Amino acid sequence: MAPALVDVNGTDANNEGAKRHKTTGPSAIANLVEQLFSQYGNPALHVTSDHNIELRPTEVPTPSPTEALIHVRCTGICGSDMHLWHRGAIGPLVVDRPCVLGHEPSGVILAIGSAVTHLQPGDRVAIEPGVPCRNCWMCDAGKYNLCEFVKFVGVCPYAGTIRRFITHEARYCHKIPDGMTFSQAALLEPLSVILHAVKQCGGSIGIGRPALICGAGPIGLCALAAAKSSGAWPVVITDVDQSRLAFAKQFTPGVRTYKVDTEKTSLQCADEIRSLFGCEARDVEKGIPSPSEYLAPSTVLECTGIESSVVTAAYACRRNGMVMVVGVGRSIMHNLPFMHLSLAEIDLRFINRYSDTWPAGINALADGNVMNLDALVTHTFPLEQAVEAMEVCADPKQPSVKVQIVDDTQIEM
Repeated sequence: MAPALVDVNGTDANNEGAKRHKTTGPSAIANLVEQLFSQYGNPALHVTSDHNIELRPTEVPTPSPTEALIHVRCTGICGSDMHLWHRGAIGPLVVDRPCVLGHEPSGVILAIGSAVTHLQPGDRVAIEPGVPCRNCWMCDAGKYNLCEFVKFVGVCPYAGTIRRFITHEARYCHKIPDGMTFSQAALLEPLSVILHAVKQCGGSIGIGRPALICGAGPIGLCALAAAKSSGAWPVVITDVDQSRLAFAKQFTPGVRTYKVDTEKTSLQCADEIRSLFGCEARDVEKGIPSPSEYLAPSTVLECTGIESSVVTAAYACRRNGMVMVVGVGRSIMHNLPFMHLSLAEIDLRFINRYSDTWPAGINALADGNVMNLDALVTHTFPLEQAVEAMEVCADPKQPSVKVQIVDDTQIEM
């Protein structure tokens, strides 16, 4: 028998014909929160300002009228989680107090606020982690990813999703189809980064247009899948790790790979990468162009954020092409080839997170006909082993692509 789920208004939402309970909204939700905490607890993975991570008990939060109470079934670990742990910051985003990590979640709605109309308890959802203010000029312009007042879960001081129960603005909870797994739904967050990047490229990625992807981590592999799905070809992907390149070849048959030699200059690497597209030699320093410049990648998706890789991307790009920097890097870079970018009219762009990407991502992953990212998940850990999951991500001796933390606890109410 399926568990009876209760919304804030006191509705038995176990089925569409559910009857309304006598209990009032506040009373029903208070009882539910107390029941969840007493029966299941709410363990959460915290990072501290002195670079420690630990699983701590936390309260079960109470949803506001516009929020939903959610049982988090899956959260992927992101590179930014590792930055917050090891460096204690990502640019100006600083860990100055204990904070719960995680921002790649999916789960099940347990309760809804009185103002929520599009969700009901029992709905399976993918969760968009950023909650903008909806009042500033950037939000008014539809660029809510640039809202300076955004509450982004998993970034201090906003608690993340590596815990059992969370509340989240219902507007940013997206229902997923019955055939989509919680693991797939959690992959919508890294995929959204790439969907936003591709959208910001303004159509430069398309059928038969050559593309270069720098970095074969989870974001780079999502970029590879998106480029292939868009019809871009040939596609080359780079990395310093040969095992990741081998994975990329299995993940996308036919992709060409380039192992970056850190002893070579960015220009040398770029020329070798261009040769994989069929480009003949050039002399950048003397201003002698390649006679086959048109074969160079018209779009480069730089997914590492590492300065030398960004420079390589700039030198590898076709004249009048576009370099889209997706990766997160140092606050300041000193060695960008300014005059090369200028004289070649190479468009250097950047993105910050995403906006309006979850519906498209759900469509793309729903039946596997557009793309399938399942192979990216190489490790899965239960919530109780969240610390071990983070340690695997940090250990180069245990190669991983995407590590996910799951909670299969059966919630009976």
